[in-house]
Amino acid sequence: MQAFLVKSLLQIMAANNPKENVVGKTAVEGKPEPSSNWETGQKQQGSTGGARIERKQILTLLVLSLSLAIIVLDATIVIVALPTISKDFSISLKDLEWITSLYALVFGSFLLTWGKLGDEFGRRRIFMAGISLFVLGSIVDGVSQDLTQMLVGRVIQGFGAAMASPATLAILTTTFTGKARNIAFGIWGATAGAAAVLGPLLGGYFTSNPTFTWRWAFYINVPIGAAALIGALVAIKESRFKDPKYTTDYGGLALITLGLSALLFGLIEGQTYGWLTASSSFSLFGVSWPFTNFSLPAFSIVSGVVLLAAFTYYDIRRARKGRVPLFDFSLLRFPGFRFGLFTVFIVAMGEFGAVFIFSIYFQTVKQLSAVQTGITFLPMAISVFIFAPIAGVLANRFGPRWVVTTGMALEAIALFSIFSITSVSTPIYDYYPVLVVYGAGVGLAISQLTSVVLLSIPWQKAGIGSGANNTVRQVGSAFGIAVIGAVLVAIISSVGQAQVVTDIANRSLPASSQAVLDGLLNAGLSGGIGQIPPGLPVGTVIQIFNDAITEGTRWAAFTAAIFVSFGALSSLLIPNTRGKTDAKVNQGVSSQVSVRIEGRMRAVIVAEFAAILGLLAAISWDYQQNAFTQQWFTNNASPIGYLLNNFIGTIVVAIIGLALIGWKLVPRQQGSRELKPKN
Repeated sequence: MQAFLVKSLLQIMAANNPKENVVGKTAVEGKPEPSSNWETGQKQQGSTGGARIERKQILTLLVLSLSLAIIVLDATIVIVALPTISKDFSISLKDLEWITSLYALVFGSFLLTWGKLGDEFGRRRIFMAGISLFVLGSIVDGVSQDLTQMLVGRVIQGFGAAMASPATLAILTTTFTGKARNIAFGIWGATAGAAAVLGPLLGGYFTSNPTFTWRWAFYINVPIGAAALIGALVAIKESRFKDPKYTTDYGGLALITLGLSALLFGLIEGQTYGWLTASSSFSLFGVSWPFTNFSLPAFSIVSGVVLLAAFTYYDIRRARKGRVPLFDFSLLRFPGFRFGLFTVFIVAMGEFGAVFIFSIYFQTVKQLSAVQTGITFLPMAISVFIFAPIAGVLANRFGPRWVVTTGMALEAIALFSIFSITSVSTPIYDYYPVLVVYGAGVGLAISQLTSVVLLSIPWQKAGIGSGANNTVRQVGSAFGIAVIGAVLVAIISSVGQAQVVTDIANRSLPASSQAVLDGLLNAGLSGGIGQIPPGLPVGTVIQIFNDAITEGTRWAAFTAAIFVSFGALSSLLIPNTRGKTDAKVNQGVSSQVSVRIEGRMRAVIVAEFAAILGLLAAISWDYQQNAFTQQWFTNNASPIGYLLNNFIGTIVVAIIGLALIGWKLVPRQQGSRELKPKN
C-alpha cells in the first residue's frame, strides 16, 4: 500500500514540476494572510513554489497514512471478531454495539479539544502523544479478560485517536497546496477507505488463526504505532498557531460529552429497557430506575438533546464574550463547511453501520468463518483503493460536489440492491458486484468531503476544522451503529417471535420453548446458532434464527441506504469550487452564487421532504400488514405505533412540513415582487 502511495506522489511531482524539484519551501513556510482561507493561501504560495512536492513531503504523507491506517483500522478490524468475542465473553448484540460505538464516541467527543490544542502546542507533539496513548489502549484490549476491561481499553484508544487524528489532517493540509492537495487528499482518502474495509480481512485472519486469535486485532497496532512514531521524528516538521485568547473550554467539553453519551445510551439500551415505557428494571450500585411509565433510555435521549442544545448556547455565548469556544459556530457561515459537515454526519451513519450488520449476517446466516467474511469484503476494499485517488483527479476537473454526490449515489444504489437481493438462500458471489459498487462510492465520496470541509475555512482554523470533520464522522458512525443496530435487533425480535408463534401453532416447537427463544431473539442472536437450547429441534430453530437475521439485515441495509440517500441530496448544497479559481471575484458573481445556492437549497429541502413522506407511508403500510410488528410497537413504543396506524404520522408530518415550506418560501416571493421597480 505504501509503495502505491510513493508511486502516486512521484506522479504528482512530475505533473507540478517536470524539469526540476525545488527544495526548501513548504506550505507551512509560505503562510497566507490571517484573513484568507486555504484557497487564497494556495494562490499566494504559488509564486514561491509552495505547490511543488519535496521528497520529504512524500515521507510525511507516508507517515500520516500509516498513522491514519491504524486509527481507521481499529474502528473496523474488530467487527469481524465480534461474534467470537461475544462467545468468549458471553455477551449480547447490545454489548457488541458498545465495543464498537464507545470507541467512536470518545474519539468524537474529544476531537474538538485536541484539534485546538494541537494548533496551540504543536501538531507533531500532540500527534506523537496520541499515537503513544493509542498503542497503550491496544495493549489493554489485547490482554482483556472480560467486557469491562475491553471497554476501558477502547476508551483509552479513543482518547489517543482523538489526539492524533486532527493533528494528522492539519499536518496534511499545511503540507500540500493547489492541485497536489486534491490528489494528496485522494491518496489519504484511499488509505482511510482501504483501512476501513481491509480491517475485517485482517480481523478475520487473526480470529480464524489459532496462533493469533482475535487479540491480535489489537496487538497489530503496537508495531505499526512504533514505526509511525519513528517516522514522525524524522519527517514531520512542527507547526502551530498560537491563540493568545485560548483557554480550554471545560464547560463545553462536559456538555457535549454528556449529551452524546446520553443519546448513545438511549439508542443502544432502548431494546433492553424499553424505548418509551420501562420493559425491565435498571439498577446501578444498588440504585434502581424509579419510574415505570417512562423508561431510562427515553429519559437519556431527551436529556442528550437538552444537553447538546445547552452546549450550543454555551459555546455561542462564550464566543461572544471573546473567549475561544470548543466548537467555532462562526465557521458555519462558510457554505462548504456547513453543508459538508452535515453530509459527513449523514453518510457516516450509513457507511459504518452497514459494515457492522453485513459481518453479523455473513457469519451467522451464511456460516462463513471470520477470515472468509474478511475475504468477502475484499472487492469493496479494492474498489475503494482504486477510486479514491481517481476522485482527486475528477475533483480538479468537475469540482468536488459532483464527485461526492456521484459517490454517495453509488453507495445508496448498492445498499438498496442488498436490501432487494438478500435472502437466506442468496449465494455469496451475488454480493461481490454490489460490494464493488459500494466501494467505488466510498472511494469517491470520503476524501473529497474532507477536502471540501477544510478548503472552505481560514487557514488558522485547520486544527479545529479537521477536529470538527472527524468529530462529526465519528459521532455519525457511533450513532449509525446504534440506530442501525436497533433496527436490526427490533426486526430480528419481531420476525423471530412471529415465526416461533407460528411453529408452536403448527406443533413444530413445544409451547414451553417460547419464553426461552423470545429472550434470545430480543438479545439479537449475537452468538448465532450456538445459542440453541438443548432439547429443541435444531433444524426448526436454525430456520427461525436465519429468517430473523436475514430480515433484520435487509431492513438495516434499507435504513443505511436512506441515510446515504439523504446525504447525496444534501451534498448538492455544497459549493462546487474547482481546483483552479479566479483570484478576484466581484460582488456580482458572489450574489449570483448565493442565489444559486439558495435555489438548490429549496430544491433539496423539497426533495428530502418528499422522500421522507414516501418513506413514512411505506413504513406505515408495512406496519399495518404485520400483526406481530404491531404487537412489538404496542409493547415497546405504543405512541409510535399509534402514529404508524392508518397513516396518521404521515399525514401529520405532511401538514407540518407543507406549512413550514409555505411559510419559508411564499413570503420571500411576495417580498421580491414588492421590491421590483414600477414602470
